[in-house]
Formats: sequence, C-alpha cells, structure tokens
Amino acid sequence: MAPTNSSQRSSSKRRLMRQKQCRRKSNLMKKACEYSRMCEADVCLGIRLRETGQVFILSADASGFWGFLGSQLNSYYPAP
Repeated sequence: MAPTNSSQRSSSKRRLMRQKQCRRKSNLMKKACEYSRMCEADVCLGIRLRETGQVFILSADASGFWGFLGSQLNSYYPAP
C-alpha cells in the first residue's frame, strides 16, 4: 500500500536512505576486513556521520599500530 500523504512519503524516504547508508557502511567494513586478510595489511577505517556525529571505527591490525586511534578520536568526537 502506497503512502497517502507527504509526511509518510518523506518518512519512507528517510528510512530507505538510512537502510542504504547502513548497507554501504557494512559493505565498506567487510571489504576492509577482506583486504586486511588477503593482502596481509593493517587496516584502519573510520566513518563519522555528519548528521548525528556517530563514529564507527574498524581496526584490523594484528600489530596494534592503529590501537591509539580509538581513544584519540573519542577526544575529538565525543559521543553525542
């Protein structure tokens, strides 16, 4: 059943956009992990959503090279 008014349509658009963003974030993190495994590389990926300020960090390193990054980012971008 299609939405009948503009508020329902815009709500549906926002929901679809959030789903798309979530899928892209998941795929990006998955690819970074694959790259780390396949190329034997230390990988660090940071994503910050401008709208909410949420920060997502993937650190795929056995050496601990990127270990400092999480605490350092928390000081720059505290949780909302």
